Amino acid sequence: MVPSLVPSSHRARERRVTPAPRPTALAAAGTLALTLALTGCQGAALDDDAAPATGGPVKIGVVVPLTGPVSQVGTALRNGLELAVKKVNADGGVHGKPVEYVVVDDAGDPANSTQLARRLIRQDKVTMLFGTITGDTAEAVGRVADEAHVPFGTAILGDTDRCFAYQWGFGESTRQMLVPTVPGLVKKYGKKIAITGSDYNYPRFYADIAEELVKKEGGTVVAKEFSPLGQTDWQPVISRVKNAGPDAVLSMVVGADAVTFSKQAQQFGLLTPKLGYEGAPLDADFQPALADLVAGRTHTVRWSDGVDDAESAAFTKAYRDAHQWKAPIPEVAGNAYFGVKFFLAAAEKAGSGEPEAVNKAIGGLSYDSPLGKGTRFDPTNHVLQADMREVTIGRDGSYKVTRTHPMVADTTPKKGCS
Repeated sequence: MVPSLVPSSHRARERRVTPAPRPTALAAAGTLALTLALTGCQGAALDDDAAPATGGPVKIGVVVPLTGPVSQVGTALRNGLELAVKKVNADGGVHGKPVEYVVVDDAGDPANSTQLARRLIRQDKVTMLFGTITGDTAEAVGRVADEAHVPFGTAILGDTDRCFAYQWGFGESTRQMLVPTVPGLVKKYGKKIAITGSDYNYPRFYADIAEELVKKEGGTVVAKEFSPLGQTDWQPVISRVKNAGPDAVLSMVVGADAVTFSKQAQQFGLLTPKLGYEGAPLDADFQPALADLVAGRTHTVRWSDGVDDAESAAFTKAYRDAHQWKAPIPEVAGNAYFGVKFFLAAAEKAGSGEPEAVNKAIGGLSYDSPLGKGTRFDPTNHVLQADMREVTIGRDGSYKVTRTHPMVADTTPKKGCS
C-alpha cells in the first residue's frame, strides 16, 4: 500500500471521493471531486456555454491519478506542480496575479480523463491543462485540449506516434531515452534483447522504437511481452522471456507493476547481476522497494535529484521539506516542476491568459533550467529538446549523474502538429 504523500494541511482542503474501479465516464464526472488547491475554496460551477473569464488569474487544470495502479507516480507529479506554482507565486505570479490550479483524480482511466478535462475547461475555465501518467490518458486529454484549443502539458517519460497541436511533453521522449541507452546496453551485455511492457499504447510504441535501435546496433529482439495493468502473477511472462535467453531486458512495465515484475523476475531466475536491465522499473519511484535489485545499474533520465545545479538543489530541498521525503525524488516530480515553470513563463510572455495566445507562446519559447540551457519545443513533434543524463543508482538510494548528454535532439516528424 502506498503511503499518502499529501501534507495534512492539503488533505484538510481536499474533497476527493475514491472512484470505483473503471467507472463510466458519466459516473466519473459526478463522483470525482475537484479541488481548488491554491486558494482552499471550491470554485462555482459555470454553464458549459459561458464565455471564458477575461482578466482573471492564470489557472491550471491538473488531471492526475491519485488513486489506482499508478497513483504513486501521479501523486509525485502533483507534488512537483504544487511546488512550482508556489515558487512562481512567491516571485510575483503571472501578470502580477497569483496562479491558481484545480486538481482532479482520473484514477488512470481514459474515460475519466476525457470527462474531467472537459469539465475543467467548461466549468473551471482553466488557461491550461497539465498532468496524466499513462499514454492512453495523455492521448485522451490531448484530444480534448485540441478540440477546445487549450494547451496541455505532460511530465511523463515517453511519447506516442501521434502529435496534438495543443499538447506539449516535458518528459523525455522515447528516442531521447533509448538513443543514448541502447548502444551501451548492447555493448556491455550482448546483442539479444527482450522487451517487456504494460499493455497499453505507449509501451508498444516504446517496443517498436527499441527494436529499431537494437537492430541498428546489430542486435536482435528475442522476446516481446505485454501484460495488463494490475498483473499479479508474472511467472508465465518471465518463463517465456527467460527461455528466449536474453542478454538484457528493456522494460516499460509501469506503476506498482514495475515492482511486482522485478521482484518476481529475480525470484524466478531471470533478473541476475549478469543480465542487463533498463527502463521504467529503474525510476526513482521504485528504488525504495527494489533497492538491491537496481543498485549499481545505470539509468537514462531527463532529471534526477542528483543533478548538481542550484535551482535543482533548491527544488530538491523544498520537496523533501514539504513531504518529509527521504527517498529518491521521482523524476516525474522534477519534470512537472520545471515543466510548469516553462508553461507559466510562456503565459507571462504571451501577455494574456487567453489559452490560444499561451499555446503560441509555448511553441516559441526558449527557456533555461536544469533540464538544459535554451530548452525549446520542436515544432514538428512538440518534443522538448533538452539534456539527458545517465545516472548510477547507489545502494543508499542516490541517483548520481555519471554522464550528461547535452541537448539530445528528437525532431522526428509526427502527424497532427502544426
